Amino acid sequence: MRLPLLLAAAALVASDGRWSSAAPLPEPIQELSAAVLRGRIYVAGGIDRTSRPTAAAFRYDPASDRWERIADLPAPRHHMPLAVAGDTLYAVGGLAGQSFVPERTLWLYDARANRWEPRAPLPEPRGASGAAAVGGKLIVVGGWGAGRQLVRATAIYDPATDRWREAAPIPTVRDHLAAAAAGGLVYAIGGRPFDPDRNYDAVEAYDPATDRWITRARMPTRRGGLAVAVLDGKIHVVGGETRNAVFASHEVYDPAADRWSAAPALPTARHGLGAAALAGKLYVIGGGPRAGFAQTDAVDVFAP
Repeated sequence: MRLPLLLAAAALVASDGRWSSAAPLPEPIQELSAAVLRGRIYVAGGIDRTSRPTAAAFRYDPASDRWERIADLPAPRHHMPLAVAGDTLYAVGGLAGQSFVPERTLWLYDARANRWEPRAPLPEPRGASGAAAVGGKLIVVGGWGAGRQLVRATAIYDPATDRWREAAPIPTVRDHLAAAAAGGLVYAIGGRPFDPDRNYDAVEAYDPATDRWITRARMPTRRGGLAVAVLDGKIHVVGGETRNAVFASHEVYDPAADRWSAAPALPTARHGLGAAALAGKLYVIGGGPRAGFAQTDAVDVFAP
């Protein structure tokens, strides 16, 4: 049974490229997120080397290969997605404390003043969710909410009015998923129902123009705790975990063809990592090199 599976995996290999290293994070962090704003990569929050939540935030300049610390978040958060809508960076919800309490907070980063500012809170608390922007609006999918219940509703934030509205629920309810915007759709990829041993390969796309979800080709590897970034119109998916192991898997989804391919694996397998695409390269940042609590400062860069 193993041989056909290996042959099938080998048949997926269709992407060339190589990995290199960039300047490491100023400190090892897991359960963080990454986003690109004005040619810089931002990360914020996470769980630090003491296995405690952090409010630290950092900005990376690829031209100088240097990280700098920016203003801390108003409070420590982890499992908190970052997303850019219009020309503004947002930190959405997340989990607080070592007991993983979901939060409703929405914070905007003012780069000129180097400060985080509150905006209208989410309709309901959620963390370990996915967030992406289409048409200048934030779209938040999945995650877990109050009472450790999975959140089914999709939440859409309009920065122009500072208001949220609820939209069509995600078909496969899950947490520890990732989200990416491509071609006017938001793709919800992977995740799990709390249990790392029950990872999903589900890929579902939300169309804000019709308020409908569409089922797309399943991901080759079932995983939660993963990260995604869009590079040259394709969604790169990296990392993830089970209860006892972490993934080095790097798979690429082509939304136009609704097709997956495999790409060179991560140099450092991990989960709870950040991913961002900038200037034709994929940056994979931090994460946990072992299942559960573990942190790395590694920053790996993929050039197709």
